Amino acid sequence: GQYYMKAKLVIRGHDAHGAGHWGAPRGERKHRGIDFACPKGMLILPIREGMVTKIGYPYSDSDYRYVQVTEEGYDWRYFYLNPAVELNQYVNTETPIGTVQDLTTRYAGITNHCHLEIKKRGEYINPQELIK
Repeated sequence: GQYYMKAKLVIRGHDAHGAGHWGAPRGERKHRGIDFACPKGMLILPIREGMVTKIGYPYSDSDYRYVQVTEEGYDWRYFYLNPAVELNQYVNTETPIGTVQDLTTRYAGITNHCHLEIKKRGEYINPQELIK
């Protein structure tokens, strides 16, 4: 069975590696996104439609990936996905962009999740301000 990230977005609670809310402590820095708790293999649909403008690697030493969807000056970055889209592909809110990767192989005791961060003209903003 495939899972879809739709209406019920649950922010990752506190685990061995911290919490998933905006501004949560990360050592010397703050968490600049929100983590949605979801099982490995869950199919992720974008919250906003737009163009896939980047598919990248957050860490140089792993196979974790992220997909960036850009719309109207906002870059929505969905981390820890096996991408199901291509660069310059237009996606709407029904287009699967990827499936959640297993984070427990790198971070023992972490809750699997999709990290969402949003930049507006290069500045991080709190995703919860745009998700109703």
